[in-house]
Amino acid sequence: MSRLLEAAVLQLSSAGVPGLTHRKVEQRAGLAQGSVKYYFGSSDALVEGILQHLADQSLPLVLTVSPAEREAAEKGAGEILLRHAQQVAKEMLAQPDYVRARLHLYLHAAGHPRWQALVTAARDRLVAQVAESLPGPSSAAAARFVCAVVDGILLDQVSAPSRTVERFAGRYLLAAGGAAATIAVEQEA
Repeated sequence: MSRLLEAAVLQLSSAGVPGLTHRKVEQRAGLAQGSVKYYFGSSDALVEGILQHLADQSLPLVLTVSPAEREAAEKGAGEILLRHAQQVAKEMLAQPDYVRARLHLYLHAAGHPRWQALVTAARDRLVAQVAESLPGPSSAAAARFVCAVVDGILLDQVSAPSRTVERFAGRYLLAAGGAAATIAVEQEA
């Protein structure tokens, strides 16, 4: 099944949603016709599988900050966090096929209510993990901000790559985390 999911991600990345057919995915995976139907049953189930697969690949990249790391950064030892953020940014930007596939699904979901629910569920997994590093009553709102910044960086880089964005992506992530930490402690209205 992972072979089909990888093939589906690559197909989606290169041909968009209109090119995400069962047959094209099976051909790309080098598997027999009917394999997608057998493993997933429907196109919606395939999309759900792709979104889960993309989230599974993204979750390890979430920059989590422990209370001890946060305290060290506040005392001026932010270089450790910066190096960690730079590594995360580098790994995020090194997966353009995954980024393009995810963005294709996000855009298509705008006019497809069932896919909107699937995208929401996948995004909520990322938000929940980011929120764990942002203690406070508004941690979920803060985590959504971080995810939006990450999506913006990724969209920027796959649509019109910039060496400046690539160079500063780690710092952008830290800045987003700092702003998110401020949001997280605010009382919700």
